Amino acid sequence: MAGTMRKHEVLGLFYQFLGATSIGIGIFNAVWYAVRPLKFGSLTALPAGWDWAVFPLFFGIGAILWSLGAIELKDVEPTSRGRR
Repeated sequence: MAGTMRKHEVLGLFYQFLGATSIGIGIFNAVWYAVRPLKFGSLTALPAGWDWAVFPLFFGIGAILWSLGAIELKDVEPTSRGRR
């Protein structure tokens, strides 16, 4: 299958993979930050300082990469055969 795909289509799949991975890491961090006070038994374990930068970092980069991958893969869809 990779032999029939163009370079930008492979790049689009790679972008989508990186975007989904980044969003998954963001979800994991969000759940970990929610559970951390219960695990350690103290509210001092809440995210503080630069821990808050993790949310926009992973979710934002993940959303951007996912969107770029979708743009690159737009020509791969079966409904777009007439546009080539």
